[in-house]
Amino acid sequence: MRFNLRQNLYLKIFSLMLAFVCWYVVRSEEERVRDFAVPLEYVGLSPGLELSGRVVDGVAIRLRATEPLLGTITEDRLSARIDLGRASPGEQYIPLTPEMIRAPGGALVERISPDLVKVRIDRRSRREVPVIAEFSGSPPSGYERVRYIIEPPMVTIEGPANEVEKVTRALTGTILLDGETADYEIEATPIPDAPSWSRVRVEIARMVIAPGGRPAPAAGAAQPGGGTPP
Repeated sequence: MRFNLRQNLYLKIFSLMLAFVCWYVVRSEEERVRDFAVPLEYVGLSPGLELSGRVVDGVAIRLRATEPLLGTITEDRLSARIDLGRASPGEQYIPLTPEMIRAPGGALVERISPDLVKVRIDRRSRREVPVIAEFSGSPPSGYERVRYIIEPPMVTIEGPANEVEKVTRALTGTILLDGETADYEIEATPIPDAPSWSRVRVEIARMVIAPGGRPAPAAGAAQPGGGTPP
């Protein structure tokens, strides 16, 4: 008996389409897992308190969801949040739970790494420190840097008490002297001399440095000619 491909052609096409739909539905209902890097936020900290030391700013999470849903999830739709509203000063370890993860509905948080975060909380403190100018290079032959004036000479720093007490100065950043033959002034933003991860910050955002020795003008005054800011 010969096989006739054209016999009941419409029924065969319908059966093929039905099989494809069933396969797609079953495949869509299958769950998959995927790992994401998620930023970690700290909220609710009482006024007068500060996070201190190195702070964990992100965690890795593993989500389980259907394949179509996983395909729509991007890292900007995810976040992890620690509520510090009841936290007190000192060092403590906070466990991370799935309830702290913001994820689209239908996605299950299977794993969080790390699942325990070390947090140090300190009281906020302020103090004044001197501003130190940093120079590099030298004027051309026949010229020399005589003196310089920093206005204001002190700045107020603020941050966790245990970090603020270790900071003894704020730095201007490197000021280049190469090629300078006349008095000139520059604006600088002082930076606390502290580790890069420190949360100590300087309260003033603008100052004037006059390497030539003339008193610095008030904020907004025109700079004298002959100099080029670095």
